[in-house]
Amino acid sequence: MSLYSLPTYDQALTKSGQTAQAWYRFFTALYQGTPPANEKTLTLGASPYAYQAPVKGFVILSGGSVSAVQFTRSVTTLTNQTSGIFPLNQGDTLTITYASLPSMTWVPT
Repeated sequence: MSLYSLPTYDQALTKSGQTAQAWYRFFTALYQGTPPANEKTLTLGASPYAYQAPVKGFVILSGGSVSAVQFTRSVTTLTNQTSGIFPLNQGDTLTITYASLPSMTWVPT
């Protein structure tokens, strides 16, 4: 769910020479850095667990007993990290191999 919504094409940008209220709110939220959605705690499946980013954002990975983290866009790359913050674009995949369950949070940007 979005914290702000994009006005539709049928809503005028201006009204009586001023920016229309819906557009004003949208531009204010955009320039103030209002996030597109709330962060989400991910429920990991069996190891290795692959998460594909639905939109641009990042994953925060911590805890557990992680042995490998792989990043995949056009090729698969080992990150040589077992925890941290991993930026992802839409469609990127982060694959986590673990022995005990880590904590994983998705933060859209």
